[in-house]
Amino acid sequence: MNQKKPDDIIAAAAKVFSVKGYHAATVQDIAGAVGLLKGSLYHHFRSKEELLYLVIREPIARLYATVKEIVQSDLPAGDKLRRAAAAHVEALHDHFPHLFVYLRESDDVQRRFRAATRLSPKLYEVLWQQILREGVKSGEFRSDVDVTVVSYGLLGMLNWLYKWYRPGGRLSPDQIAKQFAALSLGGLASPGRSRRRLATSRRRRD
Repeated sequence: MNQKKPDDIIAAAAKVFSVKGYHAATVQDIAGAVGLLKGSLYHHFRSKEELLYLVIREPIARLYATVKEIVQSDLPAGDKLRRAAAAHVEALHDHFPHLFVYLRESDDVQRRFRAATRLSPKLYEVLWQQILREGVKSGEFRSDVDVTVVSYGLLGMLNWLYKWYRPGGRLSPDQIAKQFAALSLGGLASPGRSRRRLATSRRRRD
């Protein structure tokens, strides 16, 4: 008898959704991917939509919790941003293709998921905005930073990974996160800090 664990089915569903998209994928596609009959799948899950929620709920909840811990730490804002960026990229890598499924789906699917799980992106955006506000307040970041706009820009850059990232590529998740953090912090740094960093760099070369 072909016994499949729920986790095996969820992993198969993630792969099917990532290739075909949620709407185009069928329960038969998912059942076939794990060697089950369509009817057997319903012994484990009520619907395709329930499978979608199970594919993405836990990875998103873990990411939110990780970044919340970073925000609540005593680190300087720049270090928090670096670690939050690393956590975001690592989550996309560790839960590939689960989180990619969520990012590629329509607003309607995402809205239903948020209503069912209460995991709103607004909660995540607030965490990033808190890092930015701390950096502005401490003088680490420029005083003219628009916290809302910049938070959207940072998350847009990170989430766009779903368009091009594949595990085993030229750069590791850590290397990608460092590139993103360097780009972001270079634009956010207050003028005084930028001048001091440049002077330090020149002294080291001399």
